[in-house]
Amino acid sequence: MGDRAASAGLVARLLDALEDDCAQCGGSGTTPNEQWLAWHRRAGELIAVAQAARRAHEWRPAQAATPAAPPVAAPERPAAPEPAIVTAVERAIDDHMNARPSEPEKERCAACRGLGRELTPAGRQLAEMLARHGFVRRE
Repeated sequence: MGDRAASAGLVARLLDALEDDCAQCGGSGTTPNEQWLAWHRRAGELIAVAQAARRAHEWRPAQAATPAAPPVAAPERPAAPEPAIVTAVERAIDDHMNARPSEPEKERCAACRGLGRELTPAGRQLAEMLARHGFVRRE
């Protein structure tokens, strides 16, 4: 029984030495779609612009109704309508959300063909030796 466990351990270590996680996909077998990456970048930019415009609008001092009126404290001041830039950016965000790419967000990794694993240098040497002797086909 001990010999079988030791043998299984040796085989497991050998297999670990022959393969490793794919460097391109990190072992997941998928990579992000470029169109979706660009879409997410643009969405982030639009959201940041909307937040900045809203903050700038909130920090703006309230306009007094008459010159003699006493100043109103910030929490009590009436909310002014949002500026046109905020409305325009929110409209752009809505348009952007509706223009999502039709492809899936992730695609099969081209480097490992979706396996998530790639041969190490030792694994490539073994594959080349097996191919030379006719045990495997090269693709």
